[in-house]
Order: sequence, then structure tokens, then C-alpha cells
Amino acid sequence: MSEYKSSTGVAFTQALFYEWNNPDAVYTMRDSGLSAVYVARSGKEYQSLPYIFRNSNSEYDCAINTLGSWEHWKKLCNLEWFMTGAIMNTQLSGLNDWRAEKDLAEESLAKKVLLDAIAEGDVNSAWKLYDKKTKTTTVKAGRPEKKIPTKTQGTVLTLAKKLESK
Repeated sequence: MSEYKSSTGVAFTQALFYEWNNPDAVYTMRDSGLSAVYVARSGKEYQSLPYIFRNSNSEYDCAINTLGSWEHWKKLCNLEWFMTGAIMNTQLSGLNDWRAEKDLAEESLAKKVLLDAIAEGDVNSAWKLYDKKTKTTTVKAGRPEKKIPTKTQGTVLTLAKKLESK
């Protein structure tokens, strides 16, 4: 059995993270900045999942290197607290923030490559960078599309309010 699964084979979720008051956890949702390790007040060290994600080649690499399984990663991705970083009255960065940061980092790297190519005299790279800056969105002619409202899932609280009003 993997160290990230119970004896019955169920993949751990909250048990993996220090933020869920688990001193034996392996990971933390806290961003440790330039260090791969977050040190708690107790002195115990936890691996920073945001740092690992930021320094992985892809989300898949992060999943395999941390959990050993893409399926386990997908299970975490189905949890709102993992995606948003909202854990027990604390707001940390979640996977949504990490993905946005990774996109910015990759865009920055691509821009650096283009600027280096421009410095070497590559005119096509200059046009590519210029086109990105000058692109404007075009408005389609004709009648605008009809917006279809999305259905929202009700919570226990909204159902209770509906019952009280009747």
C-alpha cells in the first residue's frame, strides 16, 4: 500500500495536509516562497505543495512526483478546499491560484525567449510580440447571443429558507 492511502486502499485527502491539524502530514498548502520546506512553530518540516507545483514541468509531473498517482490528484481536484485554499477559516492559495501563477510564469518565460530572439535580430519574433500587444477583440455583427442562465446548486441553507417562507 502507498503511504498516501489507508489500509483499505482509500486515497488520503485531508490527512495529507498540515492545515487539517495533522502533525503527521507530509504536505502543507502554505507557500514557502523560495524554499521547498515550510517549518511549523513546532519545528516540524512539511513539504510545500505550492512550491513543488511551481517548480514542476506540468501538473501531471507534480501529481506523479508528490502522490504517485494521477487518480489521487484528480480526487484532490474535486475538493473545493484544495482548489480554493479555504481551509478552516483560513484563506491560503489553492490549486486555482497555482495554475494562474504557472500560466503567468510560462508567459513570462516565452516573452523572455522572444525578447532574446529580437535582440539577436529575429524580425519574426518582434512581429509576434507586436501582434500580441496590438490584438483587439472584434465585435460580431448582428444580434447578440441569448444568454442562458446557469442552474445553481442549492445548499441546505437555501432549502431551509425556502421551507420557512412557505
